[in-house]
Amino acid sequence: MTKTWMIAAAAVLVGIADRSGAQQPSTRPGDTLIVVTVPLKHISSKQAVDLLSPYAVPSRGGGVFAVPNVRAVTIRETPTTFSRMQKVLAEYDRSPRTVSLSFQLVAASNSPASSSTRDPAVASLDSLLRDVLKFTSYRLLGTAVVSASEDERVVQTIAGDGEKMTLHVWVTDAPPDGGEGSVHVSVTLFKQTIASANMSQKAVSYGTEEVLATAVNVPLGQTVVLGTAAGSGSGKALILTVKPQISAVRVR
Repeated sequence: MTKTWMIAAAAVLVGIADRSGAQQPSTRPGDTLIVVTVPLKHISSKQAVDLLSPYAVPSRGGGVFAVPNVRAVTIRETPTTFSRMQKVLAEYDRSPRTVSLSFQLVAASNSPASSSTRDPAVASLDSLLRDVLKFTSYRLLGTAVVSASEDERVVQTIAGDGEKMTLHVWVTDAPPDGGEGSVHVSVTLFKQTIASANMSQKAVSYGTEEVLATAVNVPLGQTVVLGTAAGSGSGKALILTVKPQISAVRVR
């Protein structure tokens, strides 16, 4: 791999709540626990159980249970713990945030003939790169814009100086809509290679080679520079810039 761098069971339904406060959970006289069935909007029942179970207190009879064949969970807990679980669901049971990621793929080299030539397509980066890195030339190969929701994997083709290259992007976390913060994204860059060729039959088999792979937190509206180390004797490297913006919420 190329080195990279970067600048429990069903329960009796005693009450039903809609999480909007329209209907209060039912209680039985003398009990310290309430039993409420909470409908889910986006996450599955299993995901909700996994999310909320650590907050439950089984030693006092509490618990969270998936409702069979329904996107809902039944919570049996004290009012205080139930309220805490409601806040957790409000944070995680929502429409996934969608992020727009702008990529630039740049070739860096130490060609003496091009040391005085600057590509206007990367003018805003050229001076910064020359200050930080040791290459004498930076040339834009291609750009790509990827829209992805949280926990979604997207594959996008990007130009690679005559080579077919693909970006594999996985957004694992994004700030609240309209908020500030960073996007956590995993990026892998592959290039197409020829695995085998039979010229007599005009048959070519293609494979892929990993060029760059990393995971990074990128502040919204800012650009992070990633890249490969220069190949042995080639004096060339690939630089990938990433800039995220929050897009409109994708409803599903």
